[in-house]
Amino acid sequence: MNNYTALLDANVLYPAPLRDILLQLAVADLFRAKWTADIHREWIEALNVG
Repeated sequence: MNNYTALLDANVLYPAPLRDILLQLAVADLFRAKWTADIHREWIEALNVG
């Protein structure tokens, strides 16, 4: 397991290409990806607007 944790803001969770790259890196165990319920809600709302 790695020693790094990154808080992913809504700006990197949406758009999809950046989110996909960052989550692939997290799955490869280069870092732990974290976000809050508020961040999750914010990027989901961006899907509905965009």
